[in-house]
This record gives sequence, structure tokens and C-alpha cells, in this order.
Amino acid sequence: MKRLFFLSLLLPIAVQAQDGERILKACASMLANNRAPQPMPFFGIRRENIRLDTMSASAQSYRHRAFTYLWQGNYEEAALWLEKTGDNYPREHGIIGEIYLSKLQDYPRALRHLDTYDALTPNFDDMISNNPISYLRGLTYRSIGNHTKAIEQFSIAIDSLSRKHGPEWVNYKHFVSRAVSYIATQQSEKAVDDLNKAAKNFTRSALIAYHRGRALLQLNRTTEARTAFEDASFFFKSLRAERTADYQEDEFNPVYEEEIDEALTHLKNQTR
Repeated sequence: MKRLFFLSLLLPIAVQAQDGERILKACASMLANNRAPQPMPFFGIRRENIRLDTMSASAQSYRHRAFTYLWQGNYEEAALWLEKTGDNYPREHGIIGEIYLSKLQDYPRALRHLDTYDALTPNFDDMISNNPISYLRGLTYRSIGNHTKAIEQFSIAIDSLSRKHGPEWVNYKHFVSRAVSYIATQQSEKAVDDLNKAAKNFTRSALIAYHRGRALLQLNRTTEARTAFEDASFFFKSLRAERTADYQEDEFNPVYEEEIDEALTHLKNQTR
């Protein structure tokens, strides 16, 4: 009887616990769905395409059409309209090149459009979305594995900004990008120098600390490298807490917590 009595008391608690677990799972699923990009329903795509067909021809309407297809995930149509935009409106080549670089990862086309845009004003390093065109070309060359050309283009961007405004006004990500190519070409001292300059412009960067650790490892400065990776781990966690779980400082230079942990584990195993 006592057992039955206790079971009768525990049963509602167990049911409540199961209900609570179901509620938590439902909430987690809802939050995940809210964070995910929502696809446009079919009737929405059809309505938007009809609207696009009625727009008058202009650089803005052509670009908007390309961006709409890009958002819909129709990459073939997006590329078709990006090309049409460039053919009809030469001043659009710059933004087209950036889209091919950042969104479509079509590096030959990105380079062609960036070069075409730069040729319009050959004596001036044009700006595209707050970046010098030479910097975007550097990223493109680096993406196809040509680090020598990448360093050349990154240097043009950094030097021009430094002359105009001073090194403290250079985006720290520009120094990081050149440092990545220096590391790839075994120019570790230059990489450390660039990363030190970057750190002056942003002191709480996991991105800087991680690549500084990589450069110091190439120089066999393992104690300093471990400190750099530990800093990277700390900054990564703090920035993630302040922002979102999938936060990246720089989409062109992504750093993941697993990479930082792996570097620290490797150093610990070496010292055992």
C-alpha cells in the first residue's frame, strides 16, 4: 500500500517533467526555425517576378533583379542578370565583382569584374562597400591560391589607406588578411608584424590572436603561441556570448572554436 501511495504521488511529477521537457524541445525547435532564413513561398516568388518584369530598365532595377534571384537561391538567373547589369551599366562592375567573390565564390568572374571596374579609374583605388578594390582583388587572388598577388594587392590597399588617414584607421581585417598570406608563404615575421598592427586597432580579436599563434608556431616560439591561442579561445567565447553562437568577425577569414581547441591540444601534447 505504501508503495502504491508513493507511486501515486510521483506520477504527477513525472508527467509534469515530461511535459516540461516537451515544452523545452518545442521552444528550442521554434528558436532554431526563427534563426534560419525563411524561404519565399512559391506565390511570393511568382508575385515578385511579375513585379520585376514591370520595372523600368535602370542600373538599380537590373541589380535588384539579380539580388532577388540570389535571395531566392536561383543562382543561374542571378549570374545571368549580374552579367546583364555589367554589360549595360559599367559602373556596376565593382559591386558585381564583390557579389561573385562573397556570395557566389566564382573567383574568375569576380576578378574580371573587379579589374573592369578598376580600369574605369586606373589612377585611383576605388572603394566598394568600405573596402578598397585592391583589397577585394587580394581576397580573390588568395582564394585561388595566388598568395604572391594577394600580398601585392593587400599592400596597395593598406598603404593607400595609411598614407591618407594613418595606420590606426586601417581596418584591422586588412592586416589579418595579408598576415594569412604571409603565413601561407612562410613569411612569419611579417605576419607577426601585421598582426601586432591589427591588435592596436582591435584589442579583443579572436581572429588576430589565432593567426598570431599560427605565425609564432612557424617561428618556434611555442610559449608565446600557446598564450596567443589561449587569448583566441577567451576572446572567441566572450564575443560569442555578446553576439550569437555563429558569430564570425570576418566572413573572409572565418575562425572556429574547434580550430583553436585543436591548436591548444596539439601544443599540450608536444610538451608532455
